[in-house]
Amino acid sequence: MLWKTIVTSVRSSPFFISVIVFGVFVDLLFRYLSSLSYKYLIDNALLPRDIQALAIIVGILVAIGVLNVITGISSDYAKARLGIKLLFDYRIALFRHMQAQSHRFYDRFQVGDLLARYSDDIPQIQSVVLQTFGTGLLSVSSVAIGLCILFTMEWKLTLIALVGSILLFVPYRMLKSRSLALADTYYAQLGQLNGSIDENLKAYRVIRVFDLRQSMLSKVEGILQTMASIGIKRNFVDSNLNRLPLLGISILTAIILAYGSYLTFEGKLSVGEFIAYNSVFAIVGSSMYGIAAVLPYFLAAKTSLQRLQQVMEWEPEVKERGVKELPTVHSHIELRDITFAYVPGEPVLQHFDLSIPLSGYTSIVGTSGSGKSTILQLMLRFADPESGAVMYDGQDIREARYASLLRQVGVVFQDSILFHGSIRDNIVVGNPNATDEEIEEAARAAGIHETIAAFQDGYHTIVRNYGDNLSGGQRQRIALARALLRSPNILFLDEATSALDPDTEQSVNETILRLSRSRSIISVTHRLAYAALSDRIIVLDNGKVAELGPHEQLLEQNGLYRRMWEKQQGFVLSRGGGSAHVQEDRLQKLPFFQGIEQEALARISQLFVAEKFDAGETVVKQGDQGDKFYLIVRGKVKIIITSESGDRHKVAVLEDGDYFGEIALMKHIPRIASVVTTTPCLLLSLSYDHFHPLMTNFPSIRETLEAALKTRMQRRED
Repeated sequence: MLWKTIVTSVRSSPFFISVIVFGVFVDLLFRYLSSLSYKYLIDNALLPRDIQALAIIVGILVAIGVLNVITGISSDYAKARLGIKLLFDYRIALFRHMQAQSHRFYDRFQVGDLLARYSDDIPQIQSVVLQTFGTGLLSVSSVAIGLCILFTMEWKLTLIALVGSILLFVPYRMLKSRSLALADTYYAQLGQLNGSIDENLKAYRVIRVFDLRQSMLSKVEGILQTMASIGIKRNFVDSNLNRLPLLGISILTAIILAYGSYLTFEGKLSVGEFIAYNSVFAIVGSSMYGIAAVLPYFLAAKTSLQRLQQVMEWEPEVKERGVKELPTVHSHIELRDITFAYVPGEPVLQHFDLSIPLSGYTSIVGTSGSGKSTILQLMLRFADPESGAVMYDGQDIREARYASLLRQVGVVFQDSILFHGSIRDNIVVGNPNATDEEIEEAARAAGIHETIAAFQDGYHTIVRNYGDNLSGGQRQRIALARALLRSPNILFLDEATSALDPDTEQSVNETILRLSRSRSIISVTHRLAYAALSDRIIVLDNGKVAELGPHEQLLEQNGLYRRMWEKQQGFVLSRGGGSAHVQEDRLQKLPFFQGIEQEALARISQLFVAEKFDAGETVVKQGDQGDKFYLIVRGKVKIIITSESGDRHKVAVLEDGDYFGEIALMKHIPRIASVVTTTPCLLLSLSYDHFHPLMTNFPSIRETLEAALKTRMQRRED
């Protein structure tokens, strides 16, 4: 496979390769004529004292030497151009391939791992290609030509040299597997290092505020120490791949000198022939060593090529095969008999049908894992269904040009990434040809124009570090303006406001509600307080449409939507969302607090303490002693169980209104799972130490709690 890559490089750059090959030919001509000239210098010029012969020999050598310098300079320039071309071609090919990928690709290959392929693997492949057409081609050609010359001069001596050359390649056979294994381990650690550095750069504020600098330093230091240890072993093995062949060359040279001297003593070789033979053999020996020296590059490149192929052979899930333009969409989006799975054999949607009219404001809600985000991905064609079709006004979007679909939609994600550049640059992403008036109009529609105008540099204010110099609400409104600048027929919202504080979220949602009067909006959300403002709500459950209708109608059905609605009620947030408290009526809906008198519930509600967490933080750790019960006021967390072998498995996702850790109210037993935030979270915690004294004053609390937890434990054992 490595040779195939090299051959491909040759075909892509025939001119550069021709210049390099010609330079190699002239170099070989100069080397061997210089060596063979000793025979003629000694036997035909020096010993006979023939000045004319001496002048001719020296003149020819000078002429070829000048030509060698000229072609050498040209060859070096060609190698430089070829090297840069290879870097460009491989890197742009990898980048194009990455752009065609979907979420599974980025789940499989982490950021650090991909960066390592750009910064190390591709240069390693470039290096071996250049070595092949530089040292490799020169050495192989030199050995072939040199052996032919030596056979014509003294075949017995040459046969000894040829057999003895096996010594040069014994180290390669001995150390090849070790070198490859060390390279694999080294690049795996390099990927971890790049990932850790990327994580530190993006999460520097969280690391600083929670004083994680030492732990992160220890993590990176541990990786670097491992890399250093592996690097020492790897460099030692590779140096032996270069050094041990020298021993073979030394032994072989000694044999040639000894036997050649014997032949000279016997009169079978002249002094000039002996000197010329040894001079040619020195070139051949050096070239043999050159071949052996290139082999470590091949080993390193083999590992790099395998790593690059792992990425390049990953087939995109969505292939853009459509050639027709998608007509302007104005009627409806239909998901017809859709079956889709992230993991083969585990469908998220199975024979799923849904039709969404393109008018007004539609919200898609459901518990975590119900399929709402999957539906959005399918409608945007971030993924294609295994069977069935996504239809826009009756046309399968797989048969339409992808760009013609994207021109008609705008999207605002929960974590809207802003690019480094000015605010204007970030908005104009939505329509690169937009005028200043159109940009300002989109910003006004998103409710951000006045804020931008108040900045010192206005629309030319630089966005830094993905938008860290802006507030969350400002980032979302800029992202909304970016989407609106496309003048989309359909505006998709993917949990677009769930990471904002309550006041900002309400303000942004008011803007969205106003926009729904002039365009179709489809929102995926778990926050029902804002879904309630929609014209229609689609309620999903386990990959099926459970309920459909406006808010009031769904409440009257007294089904899943009502249960979800009630779960999120009963929390009172402070202005700005920095704190909250839970009402007694909400506590009474918890199964282990049902039946407790109102006075006791009022006392319990006063004991809750608000705790805020950023995304990615561990709230509780598996194995730690349980001492708190938690209610999720806002945000989303994942429950992770770590097996004895160290494997981590996500077993559940909890969001607004859910709870965890209730056993800690009665017993200090180790946590059976870890809880990690996936979005910024506001939680209410009730500690065992604060709660326990209440059970003395209110015996009903203990009785109710013990009965509920006993039932819970029995269900878990069953």
